Amino acid sequence: MQLEEHPFFHASQAEDIRPLAERTAVDEYRKDDVIFKEGSPSDTLCLVLEGTVAFTKTIPGEEDRIISYSEAGNFFGEVGIFTGAPRALNAVAKTTPVRIAQIHRESLVEFIKSTPGPIEQILGSIVNHLHATTRHYVDDMLQKEKMAMVGTMMNTIIHDFKNPFTLISLGAQLLRTQHPDPKTIRLCENIEAQVERMVEMANELSEFSKGEQRLHLTRIDLAELCEKFRQMNEPFFQHDRVVIEMRATPVTIMGEESKLIRVLQNLVGNAIEAFDEKERGQVQIYVHKYEDRAEIVVSDNGKGIPESIRHNLFSPFITYGKSRGTGLGTAIVKSIVDAHGGSIDFETATGAGTTFTITLPLAPQAE
Repeated sequence: MQLEEHPFFHASQAEDIRPLAERTAVDEYRKDDVIFKEGSPSDTLCLVLEGTVAFTKTIPGEEDRIISYSEAGNFFGEVGIFTGAPRALNAVAKTTPVRIAQIHRESLVEFIKSTPGPIEQILGSIVNHLHATTRHYVDDMLQKEKMAMVGTMMNTIIHDFKNPFTLISLGAQLLRTQHPDPKTIRLCENIEAQVERMVEMANELSEFSKGEQRLHLTRIDLAELCEKFRQMNEPFFQHDRVVIEMRATPVTIMGEESKLIRVLQNLVGNAIEAFDEKERGQVQIYVHKYEDRAEIVVSDNGKGIPESIRHNLFSPFITYGKSRGTGLGTAIVKSIVDAHGGSIDFETATGAGTTFTITLPLAPQAE
């Protein structure tokens, strides 16, 4: 939208807006560009003309926490304009492009004196900010309580399941010894791998609930890892309604194999669950070297991620339209990717599918 079309001016006359528009700069940002940092001077009122802005809080020793968002048609920065307090949060572009009109304090005060309309807008926005801050605080406290409950539950499960898992594993080893034919050996190895996988998943949830993600790094060929993923998840690849294509070229990273397999399981599993029962789906997995990093792409032709959860998809307890699930899957995926020094992003469109792109640093060349 154009500056004059912004809802901030809905009660103002065109002849009053024009002089202000002539003195106002419109800046354009790309995704992840920093618009301003926490603690910087509050000298402008920002009107969002296009795109989405995320407001984050810097917490020492942690990743910046997203507090809220502002969409096209919103504005922000009005509190600091009148109190003189520095910016309380970071503002970061979440889409490309983000266009923002920045009205300087002197111009804004002069405009308000000449037309009363903006005062109502600003007071309404301040009330909304107070409501949003209170809601965020309550949500944050509830999430911490949920995570503590998950941690307690998983520690109990790990303790109670320890003996059954041990017996299953020993049984598989005994069968393999008594029936050393290739088919039995393969099935027994798969049983042991799945038991190990369940233990690792429980430990992973326990770590995640504490805000931890410990890695045991080794050199991993992602093509070999994808083949192991295929062997461990044969039902995925024999699905009646969903065709999975996988193409992986050899590329070596430093990582933990079990956790990266967990990433693929979550993303592929979510894609399969999202297809309708009568729908024939397709999931594609590509692994290759891209410039100076490894890239894993998981793409599907499903319905796309609902708009209501796109902005906080990687937050804990976010789920949509599932009869089962904890809402922790994508949050765990992101924590694993972050722990590997990588990044994850997605593109989605309603009715046109979703593509997740993971980038990971390459392993240093072996001596």
